[in-house]
Amino acid sequence: MNHGPLIAAGAFVSLACSWAALVMAPQVQLGSLAPAPIPNTSDVHPANRPGLAAQGAEVYRSLGCYQCHTRQVRQDALLYGARLVDRGSNASTINLELPGSGRTNLVNFNLLIALAKSRADLGITPVAVPAVLAADTNVAPVLKEFAAELKLLKQFDNKAQIVRPTSKTVNDLAATLPVEVLERTGPDEAERAVKLINDAGGKAELVIYNLGPDIERGWGARRSVARDFVNDSPVLLGSLRAGPDLACLGSRAPEKFAAPWKFASTNLASEMEQRLLIHLYNPRLVAPASTCPSAKYLFATKQPEQRFAGEPLQVPGSDKPVYPRHDARALVAYLLDQRLDVGLPEAPVTKPSVPAKIAAAPAKP
Repeated sequence: MNHGPLIAAGAFVSLACSWAALVMAPQVQLGSLAPAPIPNTSDVHPANRPGLAAQGAEVYRSLGCYQCHTRQVRQDALLYGARLVDRGSNASTINLELPGSGRTNLVNFNLLIALAKSRADLGITPVAVPAVLAADTNVAPVLKEFAAELKLLKQFDNKAQIVRPTSKTVNDLAATLPVEVLERTGPDEAERAVKLINDAGGKAELVIYNLGPDIERGWGARRSVARDFVNDSPVLLGSLRAGPDLACLGSRAPEKFAAPWKFASTNLASEMEQRLLIHLYNPRLVAPASTCPSAKYLFATKQPEQRFAGEPLQVPGSDKPVYPRHDARALVAYLLDQRLDVGLPEAPVTKPSVPAKIAAAPAKP
């Protein structure tokens, strides 16, 4: 037993390292998570659920809905882009219309160079300046600098073996605002394009593209993260998708609600509530191939006492209304409370994509 103390110390160190990795590290990472403030509002996400929805969470748990549904939007990739939103106005911006004409044709020469540096697949058309303006003491230095930048750009292209087309040019790209300068690329390329445009006097913003089957189905605008569940106890993520994911059910577009579910008119809360109640009563009335068990025990065939009575539910194919019990309405309130359309620092929401259209007319930045 000469090595007893050493063996004991080694065992203690091993246990301490295991405890730090399995207990302490998750506590440091997740233990202090709190709802995040929503920019420009006094609200936070996730917010505390209202009373009826909070009761519905218990109904959701007791019925075991999490065994067939997940509440976790998955994401495969995160790509970036750059969007030009303003051509800007600085010392390199010239009005090509003659003074006194009352017309405006502003061209930001630095912006054209910045766009050309960002998009090697687009050409750049030299800008024709009226002779009257070319002799202007304010315009001449700008034109001289533009010619020098074009020469340097040509030298760079030759060194990089870049051959620019003449059919599509950055002049055309800047003709319509807002416009995607780069789409679905890496963060370095997108941030470089944003910096080039902003340094040229224009205004660009970084665009984030959340990708993956769940995003494409409309099941959420971004991936689910731990912060989304800080108000849940227990957290019912689910692991099997016998039915669709429910993480963003309350803000899902009607046409992507859960095929083949279709809405009659618009994405109204009352209409969504009716659809969900019918699904609870008999899922086959909404989705003929559904394997979800019926929850008719959450409904009454006779009108309850007035203080507990709600609007009757008209079941398709039946002339007799049924009356949702309190648990049915609470469960639907909980499902409609599932929202995942607010961006978080660790999971931003993509901005709406703007198609990059190439205009036929010459650019007039």
